[in-house]
Order: sequence, then C-alpha cells, then structure tokens
Amino acid sequence: MIKASSIVLALFLAIPTFIAPARAQLPPDEMTTKVLPEPEPKWVFVLDAGFPTTTVAKLDIIDGSTRKMLGQLSGGYLSNFEISPDHREMYMIDTYYSRAWRGTRTDVVTIFDAKTLNFQAEVEIPPKRILIVPKRDTTAVTPDGRFLLVANMTPATSVSVVDLKARKFVGEIDTPGCVQVLAPSNRQFSSMCADGSIMIVTLDDNGAAKEKKQGKPYFDPNKDPVFDQPAVIGTKAYFDSYHGAIHVLDLSGAEAVAEPEWSVLGETDSGWRPGGWQTIAANEKKGLIFVLMHQGGEWTHKQSGNEVWVFDAAKKTRVSRIALKTPAYSIYASQDEDPIVYALALKEAQMEEYTASDGKFLGVVNQLGTPFLAYGP
Repeated sequence: MIKASSIVLALFLAIPTFIAPARAQLPPDEMTTKVLPEPEPKWVFVLDAGFPTTTVAKLDIIDGSTRKMLGQLSGGYLSNFEISPDHREMYMIDTYYSRAWRGTRTDVVTIFDAKTLNFQAEVEIPPKRILIVPKRDTTAVTPDGRFLLVANMTPATSVSVVDLKARKFVGEIDTPGCVQVLAPSNRQFSSMCADGSIMIVTLDDNGAAKEKKQGKPYFDPNKDPVFDQPAVIGTKAYFDSYHGAIHVLDLSGAEAVAEPEWSVLGETDSGWRPGGWQTIAANEKKGLIFVLMHQGGEWTHKQSGNEVWVFDAAKKTRVSRIALKTPAYSIYASQDEDPIVYALALKEAQMEEYTASDGKFLGVVNQLGTPFLAYGP
C-alpha cells in the first residue's frame, strides 16, 4: 500500500526545474569615496576625547551653516588635532599602547588627506607628549605649514618638532618650567611658564632652537591664574584670568610684550567669572573677543558658563551678552564677517549655535560624545 505522503513527495520531485521563479541578478557593489570641498569659514571641528575610556578619540567635521556632519577622523589616546594652513592636510597627534591602556607606548603624528580623509602617512615622535584632557595649545602648526610642534611633559618639559614637508621628526627642544605651544610666526613658538612668564623660542630653517628668551612674569599665578588656552588675533594672544582680567601679549618679537591688562567686569557685574574649558574665543575680522561666563565664587573656574560676553578688542568694552539655552564648557567663533558662536555642552553631548551679532539661537547638533574642543579651518 502506497502512502499518500509518498505520492506527494514523488510529484514534487517531478516538477520541472524550468518553472522555478527566476532570480534577479544584483549589480556588483562598488566602493566610492566622497570628496570634501574646500573648508568654509563656518565649518567647525569638534574633538571628542572619548570619555570615559579615552583610548580612541574622534574628530567631527561639521558644517555650521547647515549643522550637518561632513566627516569624521579617528585618533588614539587623548589625541589632539591640527589642520594645515593651506587646508590640504589634517593631523591627529596620537598616543597608542600595545595593550590598549598599558604596555609599550607609541606617539605618532597621523596625516590625513583633507578632502578624502584617507590616511596618508604617520611620523613617530618621542613617547613624551603631554597626556591630559585635550587642550588646543599642546600642539601647533607654524603659519607656513612647515613645522608641527608637540608639547611634552614627562614631567620634564620640552617640545618635539616635526618637519611636515619631509615627513620626519627633526628634534626635541627643552623648555624647562614652560609648557604648551603657540606659533603665531613661521620660525617661533612660545610656551607658558610656571612663574607667569612666557618663553619664546626662535627656530632655524631645520627646526632646531636658535634662541630662547624668557621674559618677566605678566601675571601672578598665586593671586589670579590665567586659563592656558588663549584666543589669538594675528600675533597677539588674549588670556582670560580666573577673576576676569584680560592679559594681551604680543608674541611677534624675540620676547613677549605685555599690553595693559583690562577687565571683562563692569561695576554691576559682581559675582561673574570666566569658567569652563575653552573659555575664550576671537573673531579677527570684526575684532571681537568672546568670554564664557558664569556666576560663582573662588575656584569655580571649571564651572560651565550660561552666558557668552562679547567685547570690542580695540575699545576693551562689552558690546553684548549671549544667553545660552544650555550651559557650555567650551566656545569657539567662526572667522568670517558674520560670525557664529559655537557652544559645546559637555554633559549633554551637543553643540549649540548663536549669531555673534545679536545672540540669536540658530540650532543644535546632538550626539557628539564628549565634546571638549572646537577648532576652525
């Protein structure tokens, strides 16, 4: 006796294969690479330190006009970022350990093509660079794009010099008692010293130190310390202090020259202080200085600010106040005729935008991880 199930199976096997449904042929995948245009003045580069792990930093490239993400770079442990003056290359200054957070340490300058964001090369440097929560002035590129300077602390202080054209490390310069780097001139850099003075180092064409000069202290770190990430207009650096003083230093010569200090505080501004991480910004075209402010007492210098005060740098007078929707930890201003103020809110992982002219809120960019620093092209 033949079972019904056997008959069904036989009929199924007898079905001609030609009546099976045809399968569409998918085109083969093709890899494509987007090319970024020349950076616009309202582009902003936001450095995410990757807290709480910090082993992989990232840099978000954002069009401030549209608040759209344009691209992203990856870095290492507590990386820093620089862009070449001609906007052809971007640099991540990285530290890596062979066992993620321990083991053999390697420090490198990683070079990327600025249009494709493709890796180009890397230059190994001494494993000495200062490892702290990212600060802008632990690295600098000279205005001619020739040298990249990296501040070291082991705890001895020095500066590593990389020849970006030759793609090689060319030497280390001791800066005893002085740390960080500002490079407003092609063959000079300056470092802030523990006693409140500035050391200026003059370089030769090979990147070696030709001259060092340390001037007199321009502020008293025991009475009113300054924040160590100044705003720069040309060759002048604007340092804001914990109590609201503005110290202006001309770094164009072989020795720093201090201008008369002035205060951001008026007669009715009692209780207000600068605070945050990147607390001061500038727009050179309009001659404006922006200071992140909060209300607080002594040693509240790391408190986020709920206002940005805008000053005419030449007249040393406040011209407006921008009330922030979300307290900010760092600020930056675009370098054009109609500047935008970018305010980074660390805890909220976002960046808010405001017009510098009247403080109008423009919008927000979310999901930025731990945004500590903002840079411009």
